[in-house]
Amino acid sequence: MDQQTNGDEIERITDPLEQLALLQELDQRLQTKRLSGELLKHEMELKEQELAEKRHLVDSLRAEREALERRRRELEAALDEEEAKMKERRMRLNRVRTEKELAATRREIETGKETLQRLETELLACMEELENLAQRLGDAEAALAGLERPASEWISSSREKLAALEDELLRDRARRERLAMRIDAGLRAKYERIFARRAGLAVVPVRDGTCLGCHMHVPPQLFNELQRGGAVHLCPNCHRMLIWRPDSQQAEGEPGKAPLESTEK
Repeated sequence: MDQQTNGDEIERITDPLEQLALLQELDQRLQTKRLSGELLKHEMELKEQELAEKRHLVDSLRAEREALERRRRELEAALDEEEAKMKERRMRLNRVRTEKELAATRREIETGKETLQRLETELLACMEELENLAQRLGDAEAALAGLERPASEWISSSREKLAALEDELLRDRARRERLAMRIDAGLRAKYERIFARRAGLAVVPVRDGTCLGCHMHVPPQLFNELQRGGAVHLCPNCHRMLIWRPDSQQAEGEPGKAPLESTEK
């Protein structure tokens, strides 16, 4: 946590504008961390979805292969059975004694030939489909193998980062609550309305008579009053809260924004 926002700093600052500036720093930090957490969650969801889709594809192709293997075995068994029947019919053809039996056996043989042809055609198609499926399954398994380990490691690392980020958010929210309780409720509500309307920038410095929120000059009398302190003034143009600090303080960071704590680990 930035030294400016530790517990001692919260207790020490009594000037309302400085309290609001510190509150803004915390709010900006919270906002940044919330957005970082949401982005990380979204990226994790996409990565998990991609991994799940590739796993599902591999599982589906394996199930399809098993079904085709069962069908191949069924066709081979049916083909063997029909070939055995054809052998028996041909042997019986030599034993028939009447024209009627001969005609019936010949019809059975012709029907058996048609059945054999159909089974052979189906078996060939099944084997071709199995060959094509083996290629598709191999490609899918290779794609999954190339993604699974790095994706799983990234997801695990991201979960740890997200947990650390949520811990930081809890601590920052507690600090914000402590600070907010020390600020007049009406003034705090005014600040929060401006913060929401002005994209997270409610308290801005004035430098050389210029508001660093909208970069418009403020009236000289207002600038003099800001330097004297003791009251909260709004910029006549952008209606942000104005705060004056010597140039040496303004040069320490970006004008109008408190430095944000990095969320990188």
